[in-house]
Amino acid sequence: MKPTIKSLQTLGYDIRTVDVTKNEALAKRYGVEELPATVIVHHGKIKDRTLGLISRKDLEVFLRKHHPEKSPPRIVEPVTTISRAAFVDGNFQKATQSRWISVNRAGAPSLTQVLPNSPGRQLLKATVRIELRDDSGVSFGSGTIIHAQNNRALIATCGHLFRGMPMTQPVSVDVFYPQGEKRVQGRILISDADKYDVALMIIPYQGEITPIALDLDTQLARGQRVFTAGCNHGNKPTLQRSQVNSINRYDGPENIQTQGAPVGGRSGGGLVNQDGKLIGICNAADLEDDEGFYVSAKYIQLMMQRLGIADLVAP
Repeated sequence: MKPTIKSLQTLGYDIRTVDVTKNEALAKRYGVEELPATVIVHHGKIKDRTLGLISRKDLEVFLRKHHPEKSPPRIVEPVTTISRAAFVDGNFQKATQSRWISVNRAGAPSLTQVLPNSPGRQLLKATVRIELRDDSGVSFGSGTIIHAQNNRALIATCGHLFRGMPMTQPVSVDVFYPQGEKRVQGRILISDADKYDVALMIIPYQGEITPIALDLDTQLARGQRVFTAGCNHGNKPTLQRSQVNSINRYDGPENIQTQGAPVGGRSGGGLVNQDGKLIGICNAADLEDDEGFYVSAKYIQLMMQRLGIADLVAP
């Protein structure tokens, strides 16, 4: 299929391949249960699909059937943003740092130095690193402290980090206090890996970090300035300025698309508005269009309602 896809791409068809072994949540969201499968997606909504191997001629006919006079439709969905490294002789090697690091090699000041009192700086302080290990290696994700009391903090992150993992299994979490990094063992309270891709954890907490409040009411707008934070490939959290490209472009739970594709390790990281309030959680990336995908923060409240603790983040 690769030569066929490449040939059609040269004709202007926006065709992309998705490895479902690395994008299970994506496959489930669009009901892909048999392989190979070809799916027509237009403005984030499925228009048609076909199963099994398909010839170049039949594929082109399949595409033209839906948009005979318009630009070819997109066949794609975003990839996950978990960072994963395999064990080698009992050890693992982190991937190299990426363009998302906020301090560049020319010696320019970091984004937090340029904007010392920005809403994004508070998000950065409240961002934690999540590390998951199994027999095959280690995975990294990110999370945001959204509430704290009685020496415990509540962390919001994405659900696909914990897919297939026992709820009782402890999770290693690194908290970045002003005096230094501290590793603690967290506990998963609730996780929805398929429908909403949201999870909540609880960790020991020693204060000094302001939790990030949720924004459940403000209407988002295209072009709106936002900040994101996350742990590139398992490194310390970094901050990125971005903007909203679109809202609810895709089927399913309310979603936000932003400028700049997040790299591995930023899954579960927070998205805040100019008021410094949490509006989304990172759950995927479109590398070709250079966009990040975030599920709405309102589903954090939904998970808290299921736990009977929604009043903790009530306005």
